[in-house]
Amino acid sequence: MKTNIEENIPFYLSIAAIVVLFFIVEYNLLSREFFALSADESGHTLEAYEWYKGEAQLFSIWLPFHKIVNGIALKIHYDLLVTPRIMSGLFGLLTLLSLIVLTQQLIENKIVTILAGFLATIFLPIAVFSVLPLIEIYFFFFILSSIACFFLWLRNEKITFLWLTIIFLSFGITTRYEAWIFALFLFVIIAYQIFKSNRTSKQKAILILAIIVIISAFPLYWIYLSTAANQNAHGFVSSVTSRYNEGKIVGEIKNNAIYQFLTINITSLNIIGLASLFYLTKINSKVKKYSIILLGTLITFSVLSFVIKAMPTHNYWRIAMIWSLLLLPFTAYWLYHLLETSDSSPVNKYGFVIFFILLIYFFNSQTTQFSSLSYLTRDEVNVGDFLNEITREEHAKIYVMRDGSDKWRYVNLLVTSQKPEQFVIELENFNYVSSDTISIDQKLVSEMINCKIKFILVPSRTILRNNAEYFSEVKVFRQWKVHQLNFVRDN
Repeated sequence: MKTNIEENIPFYLSIAAIVVLFFIVEYNLLSREFFALSADESGHTLEAYEWYKGEAQLFSIWLPFHKIVNGIALKIHYDLLVTPRIMSGLFGLLTLLSLIVLTQQLIENKIVTILAGFLATIFLPIAVFSVLPLIEIYFFFFILSSIACFFLWLRNEKITFLWLTIIFLSFGITTRYEAWIFALFLFVIIAYQIFKSNRTSKQKAILILAIIVIISAFPLYWIYLSTAANQNAHGFVSSVTSRYNEGKIVGEIKNNAIYQFLTINITSLNIIGLASLFYLTKINSKVKKYSIILLGTLITFSVLSFVIKAMPTHNYWRIAMIWSLLLLPFTAYWLYHLLETSDSSPVNKYGFVIFFILLIYFFNSQTTQFSSLSYLTRDEVNVGDFLNEITREEHAKIYVMRDGSDKWRYVNLLVTSQKPEQFVIELENFNYVSSDTISIDQKLVSEMINCKIKFILVPSRTILRNNAEYFSEVKVFRQWKVHQLNFVRDN
């Protein structure tokens, strides 16, 4: 007779193949020079850099996990462009494995698990966010892992899995605010299960109280920090809502998580997983609890974000990614159902092949669409490399004339140069480049000299007037021109 390990060899080999496919997909995205969706990637990296330097405060507009873990990673290998992306790739792989474990716990079918793992490698949430230094992939990992451990606890009632659930949740709530809602729903279900257990009333009370203390510790501390920083407890929310000014009800509905969830999943065909979810909810108690978590958190977050207008300012589709990922196992189950019934219905056999090919096509097309343009370009990497080469002297400061038409792009150069500390961002006598022609005067030049600025970055579209006496053009790139301040050079 075959041992359990021998019987599972094909399953483990399939998982290994899925991991290989994951690396192929990520390598393909990076080889196409897809480095960023927006300035957020560089913003997160600069926060991690400040943590690495020991200069960052814990409280900011973003929750702290990303800057802490990447700040530590930078101490191991300092590269502002590469290291944060390695960390995202690592957590992307862990997220993929967590999804595989979660699917197996929910469906308890290895074919469904393999199908889910395969589809996940090319699905937008894992494929794209595993190459970007954003917080999303960390959020995905902790939420998927906490839910997987929760169902492991339900299955064998080992207290170890309950505490793993709480630990993953505790880390998750330091990534994104949506995790706070997941923590609330999971806590309610966990408390209900504990009340149903055979423990004594005292044991139940102590266990639930301990869970409350652990899960609520960080949110309460964060609210305290917000109160100290903003003079009100909800400052971390208002700091987001103050930047969101859609103003039109139709626009706000389109930006909402439910609308984005439907859009992402309809255009990828992942929406067919809802049919499996509703079907299994009726016959499977585990899936019923899972559907409460998935749909309950989605609806709650959508209503709250709509009412308080806690929306992102761009790339609204990002907020629906976690729920799209949680739906994926049921899309895999729907495919398996077609395959399972193919013997009794030849039509289903062809249906499986057709829909499997269609899913691959639409998943890949969606990933390609959202990764077709990189906010951080190869040209900016080249500018950064050049600046790194010419600013070996510690006192050689760089000033960026920020382009008013895209006022955040300059942060990419701070990252690609590997030397954010050598940039001067603000000058009293100059703010944004707001026209195609800028006049240089003695007052501005004097301030640059006082700030020990040696190099000036100017948007390529901008012409400097009256600059011949003060500046020498060093090199021209597609998006930026590098000038040298003559007086500092001569000194």
